Amino acid sequence: TMSPEQPIQQSPRRINPADAMMGEAARLDAIAAQLMAVQRHWNDPNREFHLAAALKASRDAWHAIQTALAEGVLTLPLDVQHNLLILSVYADSKICTCESIPSADTLGSLIALTRTLAGSLKEWQVAA
Repeated sequence: TMSPEQPIQQSPRRINPADAMMGEAARLDAIAAQLMAVQRHWNDPNREFHLAAALKASRDAWHAIQTALAEGVLTLPLDVQHNLLILSVYADSKICTCESIPSADTLGSLIALTRTLAGSLKEWQVAA
């Protein structure tokens, strides 16, 4: 494990922004599938556990996007970056709602948001 004192190693190769976007898109697709599985098995006795894991994965992905935006890794048009930031903040609030008041409906809106973003990242990657 890394201690906070250790300097973060800069990766020797530049991350290709298109690869970064495809990576995030694939990650969001996987998370959407994970969230959908929880939604499908809403009455499963282990739902709480699966929901918590899916929401954590979701939050991590959205935060990774925020970080990528902050570090300028995602070389997207400024208006697109701005929209992404708004979406990520909105997603964060949805995740909090899913945690505090879990419902299949709230989860559904988070799934829709996640899938929309994954689709958009793929489109931007193609356009890039």
